[in-house]
Amino acid sequence: MKIITLRIDEDEKARLEQLAEAGDITLSRALREGAALYLREIQGKVHQARGGDATFHGLRRAKGGRVLSKRSQPTAGEARRAASLRRALYDRAFLGVREAWEAGEKPAVVLAALGGWLSLVGEVYVAHPGETGWDLFLRDYCDGYTDPAASEELRTEIRGALVRGTNVNVGGVLASLEAGFMRFLDDAEHQALVRRAVLPTWVVLERRLSA
Repeated sequence: MKIITLRIDEDEKARLEQLAEAGDITLSRALREGAALYLREIQGKVHQARGGDATFHGLRRAKGGRVLSKRSQPTAGEARRAASLRRALYDRAFLGVREAWEAGEKPAVVLAALGGWLSLVGEVYVAHPGETGWDLFLRDYCDGYTDPAASEELRTEIRGALVRGTNVNVGGVLASLEAGFMRFLDDAEHQALVRRAVLPTWVVLERRLSA
C-alpha cells in the first residue's frame, strides 16, 4: 500500500473545515473524497489520452456512449439540490419551451428560447453561459451534436434564428436536447465528478436568479 501525504496551511485547513461542516462530514472524509475525485478525474484524462471518450468533467465512456465511470449515491443534501435543478431547468424551463413548440410557436422563436435555456445549462455545467458552455454540453450529452461541426451548425442557427428565420427540424433538436439533459441530470445525481462540480454552481445560480 502506498501512502500519500498532503500539507496545507491554516487558511486552507479552515476552509476545508467549513466545507466539511457544511456537508456534515468529517475533515478526514472530505480529504479522502477529494483525493478520490482527483484520481477519478485523472483516470478520465488518461482514458481520453488513450483515444477513449470522456466528458468535460472526466467521465469515461465506451464508444457507444455508455458511461464507464462507477455510479455513486448522493447525500440527502445533494439529492435535494439535484431535484431542485431538475424542477427549475427541466420541469419549468425546458418543458415550457417544448410546450410552446407543440402549441404552434414559430420555429425561430423556439430556437431563440432554447438559446436562453442553453445559457443556463452551460452556466451550470461548466460555469460558462456563452457558446463555450452550449458547445460542451451539446457535445458531451446530445445525440447528433457530438461532432464539433454539428454543434457549431446548431449554434449558428440559434444565433441567427430571430433575424433570418430557420429551416431546422426544431422537433428533432428538442428531442435530442431533452434526452441529453436527462442524461446530464442523472450524472449530476449519480456521478461524483459531475455532482461535486455542478451542484454547488447550481446553488449559486439559483440564489442569484431568485434574488
